[in-house]
Amino acid sequence: MTLTKLQEDTIKERMKIIKKFQKLYKTREEKEEALRSMSDNDINFLIYCMDNIHGKIFYSKFLKKH
Repeated sequence: MTLTKLQEDTIKERMKIIKKFQKLYKTREEKEEALRSMSDNDINFLIYCMDNIHGKIFYSKFLKKH
């Protein structure tokens, strides 16, 4: 399957978000602390940006249960 320019650009932008988060919070402990203080909207955005299922599952564990 060939991606359009828009699709390629969107994937690149999503990866920039994940890389920025990982640069800000280098260790697992730092990531977990940050995720605990984030809103569900922000966590859902990270889940959307993540390109692999393991990362999506990791982030989803920090969604607040209402």
